[in-house]
Parts: sequence; structure tokens; C-alpha cells
Amino acid sequence: MEGGAKEYNKNESLRDAGKEFAEKARGLQSLLEIAIIGSVAGNDPYPNDIDLAVIVRSLEEIEVLAKYARQISRRHNSWDVFLFDEKLIHLGRICHRKECPAQSVDCTVPGCGKPPHLRILPEFEYNERTFLESPIDVLWAASKNSRFAARRDELKITETRKYPVMADIRIECMVCGKEFIFNGGEQKWYKKRGLSQPKRCPDCRERMPGP
Repeated sequence: MEGGAKEYNKNESLRDAGKEFAEKARGLQSLLEIAIIGSVAGNDPYPNDIDLAVIVRSLEEIEVLAKYARQISRRHNSWDVFLFDEKLIHLGRICHRKECPAQSVDCTVPGCGKPPHLRILPEFEYNERTFLESPIDVLWAASKNSRFAARRDELKITETRKYPVMADIRIECMVCGKEFIFNGGEQKWYKKRGLSQPKRCPDCRERMPGP
């Protein structure tokens, strides 16, 4: 199905962006592990973004790491790099801005930009178990065994979050009567925003804005 194929290619494209980041970053001496986590790792056919988890032994090379992270935007603007220390303590996320701190309203959050290039979101509260229950695909590790996998074993996490494939829905347009496809990616977008499925085809929606 055309809609599903397009969304699947987005998953592959996001995964390639993660691999490209890992290939650049793996040469840094401070790096211990790089993994894709969440929807892309779980082969969600309709991912909205890519989340990467990085373990470092120190923050000495964070400026270079942040530069590599920002280069993901050449492929996709929707990305997050979660940073952890050797003990898997969550440190924050890599800031999307080149100049850090940028003295914007976001930078007034306590702890944001200290150290530079680490962003602290006031509405985000890290929950280790919830985070590690997400699918994890390790792209590179300095040691034979993954630290993320080892911690999951310690927490006795045996199952990961699932991302079901949504079948295309055929809908008859209430305006022109033509049938149109409401694909899985669109279904996910509508559901996330609490919207009911569309009643008009894309052409009629363009002429008459609304659901």
C-alpha cells in the first residue's frame, strides 16, 4: 500500500540518520555506548522522530558530540539525544542550538546549559523504568555487553513497548463521494491530537478547511 510504504521509508531514513550520527561519534574517547531508543528501534511504521541514548564517561567532548547531534537536522529536524553517565544517570538532552546558552526563554530553566550544550526541559521528568521499557537498538558499544541491556536485566524488564501496524482505512468523502485512504501515519497523527477520523477527502479538505 502506497501510504504504508511511504511511512516505512521514513523509519528507514530516521534509522540511517541515527547510524550516521553513531559513525561520527564513535571515535570520541569519552563515548561508551550509542543506541536508538523508542519508536524507530521498535520498527514503528509511523515514527514522528528519532530518539538516541548516549552513555559517556565524561563531558570533555560534549561540544563535538553536540555538533554531530545537530547535523542530524540535515536529514530530520525531529530528534533528541539523551545523555547518560557511566552509572546511567540521566544528565539531560543535547541542545539543538549551536550557541549554548543562547539566552532564550528556554535557557532560563534551572540547570539548562550547565554544562553547555545540555538542555533541561521543565516538563520532562526522567523515569528510568519507563525509559528502558522502550525498544533499544544498540548501534555501537565500547564493550562487548550493552550497559543498557545489563540495566534492563537488573530491573527485570523482559518485554518492550509494542508499535502495532495500523491498516489503511477506506473512507467515502461526505462532500464529493470519492473514496480516499486514511493511512496508518495519518491515523497516528489524528489520534495523538484527539481528533476523529476525517470525513472529507484531501482535495475537499483543502478547499474547505476542517476535519
